[in-house]
Amino acid sequence: MKKILFVIFLILSLSFLACGSDGLTLSDPSEQSPYEKQNKKEENAPAASSFDAKEKCYAYLCGAVANEGIYEFTPGTRLFELVEEAGGLDEEADTSAVNLAVEVKDGERVRIPFIGESLIEEEDDLIDLNKADVKDLCSIPGIGESRANAIIEYRESVGGFSDIEELKNISGIKDATFQKIKPYVCVR
Repeated sequence: MKKILFVIFLILSLSFLACGSDGLTLSDPSEQSPYEKQNKKEENAPAASSFDAKEKCYAYLCGAVANEGIYEFTPGTRLFELVEEAGGLDEEADTSAVNLAVEVKDGERVRIPFIGESLIEEEDDLIDLNKADVKDLCSIPGIGESRANAIIEYRESVGGFSDIEELKNISGIKDATFQKIKPYVCVR
């Protein structure tokens, strides 16, 4: 029995001596596997920034925020995060008129309204489906309070409209109703 234990001990000792201190088998460095070569390349590569240049996004934040301006962000950033970067909301901000949890899109202009301010853009008089409140939506022919609430519920459940055609996804808005609404709305 002692001979068997001695032989096992001898085999283990020889195995240990054949291994490096990190437990890897000693071998010729020119015989690296493709995986090891890839890891070596990654180790020598310059450190990447927190996000690639193609992932940089910019949005113009204005209105009832501490510091209006253009802000850089990464995809997936929420409006409340952008507002925090702008120094927070003005004390006169109407937060009930905007969805602060919506994902900000590259190139977007986001206006946080002041209390009593309408989100209807004066320059083109179109109502932005992603920012309008019930009152603004009810000013559109064919939209009453229940449809306005349905539009806002849909907007909040999907994270905003990407196209006005999405109005057809709302119960009660079929093609004929959509054609009546279409000239009055936009998505920014």
